[in-house]
Amino acid sequence: MTRDLDPATYCDHVGLWARELAAWVPEEIFDAHVHLGPPEVMGRIGPQRERLPLCTFTHMSLARMRGWHARLFPSRRVTGVIAFPFPLREVDIAAANRYLIEVMCAAPEVKGFLLAHPTDLAPTQAAWEAALAAGTRFWGVKPYFDLLGKGVFECSMADFIPDSLLRFMDAQQLVLMLHTSGTGMGDLSNQRYVREVLEGFPRIKIVLAHMGRYLEADEFFRFADSGLLDHSGLYLDMSSVTVPAVYARALQHLPLHRRSLFATDLPFGLITGMEAWSERAGAIFVTRDTYPWTDKALQQASPLRPDELTYNAYHVLHAFKTALDGLGLPPAEEAALKRAVFHGNAESLFAAETTQSRKPSL
Repeated sequence: MTRDLDPATYCDHVGLWARELAAWVPEEIFDAHVHLGPPEVMGRIGPQRERLPLCTFTHMSLARMRGWHARLFPSRRVTGVIAFPFPLREVDIAAANRYLIEVMCAAPEVKGFLLAHPTDLAPTQAAWEAALAAGTRFWGVKPYFDLLGKGVFECSMADFIPDSLLRFMDAQQLVLMLHTSGTGMGDLSNQRYVREVLEGFPRIKIVLAHMGRYLEADEFFRFADSGLLDHSGLYLDMSSVTVPAVYARALQHLPLHRRSLFATDLPFGLITGMEAWSERAGAIFVTRDTYPWTDKALQQASPLRPDELTYNAYHVLHAFKTALDGLGLPPAEEAALKRAVFHGNAESLFAAETTQSRKPSL
């Protein structure tokens, strides 16, 4: 059975927040990656599916999200959230999008991204129209490989993002929250796909979830050397990324200071562990707690002991802090960069578009 964590279970397991993060995290936070949905829109998760990290959580309410934000980031003000449904093949897509419309009507700080059917544009158009009829709007789209009934290494982005969806998004100037397929943005075919979308649909901005994904840090470095980071329409969200060297390489690219987004991936950011790769289980986590998908051999081989781990969202913050500390910026410049990453850059995603074609940043 999947987990349903209550904010009352919060624990600063290793004192990371109290010891290092509380004095460092800015007062305002925009969380650029959150899943919301009620349990009744999700079908039964079978035993085999429970052994996948992506099925660890299947629902989270607006109230639970707010509770977790308050417990994880005390005394901080969460001014905005990018939220979308849980994109599992068991979900009722239409019902999940209807719930998100209700959330947006009740919570103006939530920028909802609709869950897109992987092959049929009609449900996406219906959700868009339903939001407008309710007096709100969707700000972006979340397509996902699992809705095809395939694994992430068994399909390409074009398989679950039809051209008709891209044309619709371009017409409505929507943001694409993209979880890459395959091994992530170190893959040349994925780089080619993202470049073609940016150049062929100039009114679509792309947020690469988990900084584009990678299995090894070298794959992110190859992505960083591709020239794609020069495109002003490409943003990176930090969720799950716990490798300081990845942030250090990203921070070397000055335009990314304006296009990097803090993100928790709640409730998945509550997994007590750090990202890892397992030959048996694929992209998982080394964890403090035991999950249905925990790889014991990976746990034993990890240089980190389980009792050194805490919420993934805290490890993300710590890795970014480590990389930023390494820059040695003057205090005022560092504070400005933190304000941008934790808040301002996400706000820029939703600024009014100009009629001019987007050009690469310099």
